[in-house]
Parts: sequence; structure tokens; C-alpha cells
Amino acid sequence: MSNPPKVSRFGRALLPALAIALLQSFPAPAQPVTDKAVLLFRDACLATAPSFEKAMAAAKKYGVKPQMDLGASTVGMAPDGAFSLQVRGRKECAVTAESSPGPDVAEQFRSVVAQAAGVSAASLAGADPIKVTLRGQTYVLRHDRKGGEAYVIMAAAGL
Repeated sequence: MSNPPKVSRFGRALLPALAIALLQSFPAPAQPVTDKAVLLFRDACLATAPSFEKAMAAAKKYGVKPQMDLGASTVGMAPDGAFSLQVRGRKECAVTAESSPGPDVAEQFRSVVAQAAGVSAASLAGADPIKVTLRGQTYVLRHDRKGGEAYVIMAAAGL
């Protein structure tokens, strides 16, 4: 059996600093997104911006069916009524859902917004509303928790 190499005193002193530097250079893994309403927001609203014209089609994989066409707006709902999707032309896309206790859905919302915008979720913490640029367009995003969960993306140009 061979002897392990000896590490100098300088090397032993340098190892903890090197380990810390390596850990800080990699971002913490994002929280997994498991909430269906947040997933719907990601796939229907964030993924179809800026037109949102394919949002209702993207929502079909979540069981959302168009319920009302109001001309400038379309509303769809999951069969069990647990969440809905509202799309207003090229201006707004929103998902509403029943209340989810705790901070998990807020963290998941920030995570999907950050991923879509190419920024860290930590950089969005405390921002309300969140302002980001996606595909060359500037948007304002909100997560409203009063009376349920509402995830909204609006074109900043119309505000």
C-alpha cells in the first residue's frame, strides 16, 4: 500500500479557502417546481410570451379547457376548478389557483420567472412587482396571494 502524499502547512491552510471559493462559484440548486398552477404559468404564460396566442393550447396538457371567449380575452379552467388561465391578447396572461399555504409557491414562482429571464431567483427576492425582459419585451410580473394564488405577467408597454 502506498503512502498518501504529504500536504504542506500552506496547502492545509489553503484547502478550506479553496473549498469555499468553489462552493460559492456554483449557484444553489433551484427548488423543484411541483405546484401545478406554477407549472401552468411557466408553460402557458412565460413560454408563449410575447404573443400569448398559444397559451390556451399549452394549458391543455394541464386539463384546462377554454370556457369563455370574451373577444379580447379568453378564460379557461381545469375540470376540477383548482386553477384557471386568463389571456388578454398580447398584453396579459394570468393563472389563478386555490390558496397554497407556506412560502413554497412563492419560491417556485420566483424560480420559474428567474429561469425564463436568465437571472438568479435570489436576485428577484423581495421584488414586487418583478420587472424582467423576455424575448426583447419588458414585462411586469406579480404573485398575489390574497384569496388564493394569482400569477400574472403583463406587458410593461401598456402600463
